Amino acid sequence: MVHQGGVVTITTKILPDGRLGLSLRDPAQIIASVPPLFGFRPADSLVLLGLGGTRGSEVCSAVRLAVPSAEHESEIVRQLPSAFTESGTRAIIVVLVGQGQVHPPGSTGPPYRRLVGLLRETFTAVGMEVLYALWTPEIREGAPWASYDDAAEGVLPDDAKTVTAAVFSAAGYVTFDSREDMASQLAPEDAAALLRREELLTAAIDAFDGSVDRAVVVRDGLALVRVTLDRIRGGDLSFSDSQVVELALALSEISVRHTCMALAFVPKMRRHAERLWLELIRRTPAPERAEPAVLLAYSAYQHGEGTLAGLALENALDANPGHLAAGLLSRCLARGRPPRRLRDLAYTEHLDALCAPVL
Repeated sequence: MVHQGGVVTITTKILPDGRLGLSLRDPAQIIASVPPLFGFRPADSLVLLGLGGTRGSEVCSAVRLAVPSAEHESEIVRQLPSAFTESGTRAIIVVLVGQGQVHPPGSTGPPYRRLVGLLRETFTAVGMEVLYALWTPEIREGAPWASYDDAAEGVLPDDAKTVTAAVFSAAGYVTFDSREDMASQLAPEDAAALLRREELLTAAIDAFDGSVDRAVVVRDGLALVRVTLDRIRGGDLSFSDSQVVELALALSEISVRHTCMALAFVPKMRRHAERLWLELIRRTPAPERAEPAVLLAYSAYQHGEGTLAGLALENALDANPGHLAAGLLSRCLARGRPPRRLRDLAYTEHLDALCAPVL
């Protein structure tokens, strides 16, 4: 779902037990839990937390989008329930985040009351109760918060010290100060390096021998990725131009790429694989940059890092607007499709070729 205010991002964090329990007794703690849930500190945002599970207090999905302008409120709100229908959501928490010090509390209470009313009416109509509607000008320690439902108000705790933050930190997740900071980790290397590699890629593609057995191409591509992952495990993040080019060509083979997707489900390999995809996004010219970007997006999507998945998919489609896998994942993410629906994209037939230790 794309609109003038931003892109809807779906996240369903997959923690050790597959769920996140959230206390419903403390609105300040709920608001302070938003940054680790999304991986960054949102601003000027409408955040919706979908609650489900047996007790109705487990965060099963979440949506963040830019606060819609008044003329688009009704159109956007009508689309929002569809993002929660497949996750077992039974109730909704609404959190509106302002623009920091330029958005102080008003004398008549929190702003966006019409928007909150539309949200409550729309979700109630589809059987999802809005348990809380909360507002804060920013998610920072000491920032004020207020409820749309009653006169409740207070100040926020340090969001880095919440139970939610501790759980996500222990699981290896990083919380960035802003979405822009998260996006910066995907920023490309210097233009000169990309130009050199683009020329090398063009030459390699021109020289490719089409008579080579595809099975050999797949075998050699997987072997190259396996050796590179072994270097990543050892902390070696250096890449020569030729290594980047060889990896770009390997990941352009669909069977190699879809086998690499399966690393998202190998606990001991997943983080190393994500680091490799991230490094290759930064170092690979377009259009081949789309391949590692899709791999990072798929892994992030499967593990509930919806914002990172969205950023990676934006990167992939910028590099190659016609990339089929990137387009599919982008549509699924925007529509809130559960990650499990996409597990079949990963090929497991040759997964051992990636996981076997390099001798």
